[in-house]
Amino acid sequence: MKERIPYLLEIYRAFKTDNIKSRLKHFDILTNSLFTLTQGLFDNKVQIEYHHAEIENKFFRYSIANQSIKKLLEGNRFFLINKQIEITDLFSVFALTRMQIESFSIMYYLFFDKLEKTEKDFRYDIYKLHGLQKQNKFPVVFKKNEVKKKKIQSDISVLGDKIKSYQVFQNATEKQQKEYLNPRHAKLNSTKDILIKSGIDSNRINDMWNLYSNHAHGEHISDRQYNYIYKNKKSTLEESMTVLSINTILTSNLCKLISDEFDGVKKKYEELYLGNKVQIEIWSKLKK
Repeated sequence: MKERIPYLLEIYRAFKTDNIKSRLKHFDILTNSLFTLTQGLFDNKVQIEYHHAEIENKFFRYSIANQSIKKLLEGNRFFLINKQIEITDLFSVFALTRMQIESFSIMYYLFFDKLEKTEKDFRYDIYKLHGLQKQNKFPVVFKKNEVKKKKIQSDISVLGDKIKSYQVFQNATEKQQKEYLNPRHAKLNSTKDILIKSGIDSNRINDMWNLYSNHAHGEHISDRQYNYIYKNKKSTLEESMTVLSINTILTSNLCKLISDEFDGVKKKYEELYLGNKVQIEIWSKLKK
């Protein structure tokens, strides 16, 4: 425990003093840890289940988006009318954070929810079917894409037959069966329900997801926020810290979830630098 004290003090100081540079440094540590742990799937030749098929892609994509958030929070510097401007593009950060909350929820839903393997496989097939059906709605303009279109339609047919073979489908009502074969959403559960089940909703992350969704779709809300943050308050610190806290909590939880799911990744976690492990453990516990 004694060897952890310097790292705990560093986290405490950065948090209490609203030191954006220190917090970004800690966020970078968590993101690099997530990259390292994901790489553990390859390095330790981890055997994954059918419903884990997209786990490597999703974790790497999530980590890359974290890097974009970090860059944006460091501030944009450019010349405007012969004047050097330095500003934080909060609205892009809000949009990316909304995407990260959604990514976290679907990763928890597909990979980490405490369900039987067959139910997770069923969820994954519904998720795939939804994506293929969406893709199939795009019109074919060029002949070269007709082959791709036919392949998508063939995959939809095969996937539909597979979904019908699941016990959960056979036990469902006729109405539910129709919804399973033509899903309106990629997930059968709402983002809010998934966040609550994951344990992080106590941090009001679902509320922030709704707020950032409003920024994306409600232009007048964004207009008022622009006036409040940039013209009246003339500071982005408070909003930047909130965004950073949300993404830090999400990332630390993903580090714990993937480590707990696979022995090969757990081995990689144990090899992490102590300071990295302290960051993960402190921030992931804030979900309680």
